[in-house]
Amino acid sequence: MDINITRINDGLTGYQLKVIAILFMLIDHINMYLGGFLGWPAWVSFLGRFVAPLFAFLLVEGYFHTHSKRKYLERLLLGALIVGIGNIVYNLLTHDYLNPVTHQPDYFLFLGPHNIFLTLAMELVLIWSLDNILKHHRIVLSIFTLIVSAGLMLFFEGGFYLLPLAIIFFLGQKYRQTNLMLIGIVLWCGFLFIHAWLSFNGGMTGETSFYNYLTFNNEFMMVMVVPFI
Repeated sequence: MDINITRINDGLTGYQLKVIAILFMLIDHINMYLGGFLGWPAWVSFLGRFVAPLFAFLLVEGYFHTHSKRKYLERLLLGALIVGIGNIVYNLLTHDYLNPVTHQPDYFLFLGPHNIFLTLAMELVLIWSLDNILKHHRIVLSIFTLIVSAGLMLFFEGGFYLLPLAIIFFLGQKYRQTNLMLIGIVLWCGFLFIHAWLSFNGGMTGETSFYNYLTFNNEFMMVMVVPFI
């Protein structure tokens, strides 16, 4: 009994959190492509929303503990390159690089939409630059890399939703303000929920219910990362 209590109080390790995240990411992707065929309920789409912010949080943890930030970034970029090559091969084989509206090649599909490593790499550059600015180190270069990395994040997978969280995670970890960090997460996800609520118009047309709409526009469920943190 005492051993179990101790382990619970100690919390989960970063490795254990990554394994949990990978399992739920697998469920999320199965649901994305086969959920309808398998007859899974719509709420399954909520389950994987904590995965990306959890990886973003663990990246910030890694930033403060790694021996070499440069090698850390190189490994992320290598992962992005490998996934990028896989994306190119997949898109060429399936012709998914064609825009469904214009039927013209959309070369962005080769890079951004399905490559979280690119997003995490830009997150690392962003918090590294922000850290340098706060330390008054290489101010001009750091401001430039901060702007560029933030801009690129917006075009990569989940970047728009992870950008504010990356800053919240970084400041919370740097200044050891866990409670404020958690409040920031809740506020950002609350904003996303309100945005989803206000953008809902299916109830007027009768096309879909509010619940079904939220299972699609579900980024506000990133708040599920709070218990894991």
